[in-house]
Amino acid sequence: MTPDRLDVSAVRDRLTAGGEVALIDVREKRPFGNGHILLDVSIPLRLIAYDLQRLVPGRAANLIFCVDGSGLAEQAAEAAFTLGYSRIGILQGGVNSWRETGGLLFEGENVLGTALAEIVDAANIIPKLPAHELVGLRDSGDDPVVLDSRPWESYQRAHIPGAISCPGGDLVYRIADLAPDSATTVVVNCAGRSRSIYGAQSLINADTPNPVYSLDRGTVGWWRAGLELAVGEGPRAEQVTNPVSEASFSAARGLAEACGVREIDQRTLAGWESQGLDHSLHLLDVRLPAEFEAGHVPGSQSAPGGQLVECSDNWIGLRGGRVVLLDDDGVRARMTGSWLRQLGYSEVAVMIPGEQSQFSETGHPADPRPAAPTDDPDVQYYPVYETLEEELLASEHHVVEQVKLPDQIRRDGLVNFQPYQPAGGF
Repeated sequence: MTPDRLDVSAVRDRLTAGGEVALIDVREKRPFGNGHILLDVSIPLRLIAYDLQRLVPGRAANLIFCVDGSGLAEQAAEAAFTLGYSRIGILQGGVNSWRETGGLLFEGENVLGTALAEIVDAANIIPKLPAHELVGLRDSGDDPVVLDSRPWESYQRAHIPGAISCPGGDLVYRIADLAPDSATTVVVNCAGRSRSIYGAQSLINADTPNPVYSLDRGTVGWWRAGLELAVGEGPRAEQVTNPVSEASFSAARGLAEACGVREIDQRTLAGWESQGLDHSLHLLDVRLPAEFEAGHVPGSQSAPGGQLVECSDNWIGLRGGRVVLLDDDGVRARMTGSWLRQLGYSEVAVMIPGEQSQFSETGHPADPRPAAPTDDPDVQYYPVYETLEEELLASEHHVVEQVKLPDQIRRDGLVNFQPYQPAGGF
């Protein structure tokens, strides 16, 4: 097997032409996070036998390996060929040649989701509420509902006192129960910016009648204002068990349709599954992990909606494959799908109402990947913080850097996001 040797121009052409094209960086997480091409998906070479088939299921996909001229790309190409892939290329000169010809290298992980959040914020000018104003609302007798849109584990590390844990993919699904009075102010927060931007804009896109704000700089802003953060458990939105409202479903369905999300039936899904080796199919359950564990469609992966939008390249290795989103309510899959379409994923589908698959499998599949070496500092980009202050300082630095992304995306020229705007559509 001899992989194609591609220059930067050829790689750009393939990435922008559409279809099933995956740009893969097989360095470890730290060197990847220190500088990579925007559409690069991280699959460390030691994990390629496990993650390549999960992130790029279709063996007919075009694979392009991009490293740094160290020889890792050639090893990755051989491994991919062994796994059944045949359309394999290597970017000559790797990330260095990309930079030398005017392309930008981006720092961090999951940059695509972070970048869209900033572009969405700029396009829609999401209302921001500083920490001291939230305190003022509470002191004045107003009773705003504060919704922390991060995963439960992140919420427990530090959260705004009184905030309700409601991961971002569940916000529209649960808002009618959490803030039934349309006059109640709703404030969405996260650690910094991205997930609160997605959360607040999701509520706005779904025509939520309440006043909706994003908490300015999230828990970092609260901490910087000299206010105390709570640690440990707190109220959880999933404890609200009332069924989804018709208004939420109707709004989510209209938004998904406007963004180009398809509705498919079981026959179509079965046909796509039968073509899985030729065309990449990602079957993703966007409900909360505990719901997935209690019962899910065989062959699906747990990908909670808020995390999937923010970190889509953890589950999907190419933007030209098929993505089918599953839930049991009709709202969460459609809201998530609307964001994936805005991220540039070309074929995103949900099930037609009444055509939902059976959640006949329980538990979480065992992770077959070997444990990361404990003596290699390159295996993770973000360190394990010893104190809460260290973690908050790191989040603050991330906020400072991510607001620069819209300009960097424009200068790089590889991706042109088209965010949905409630007044103008998609």
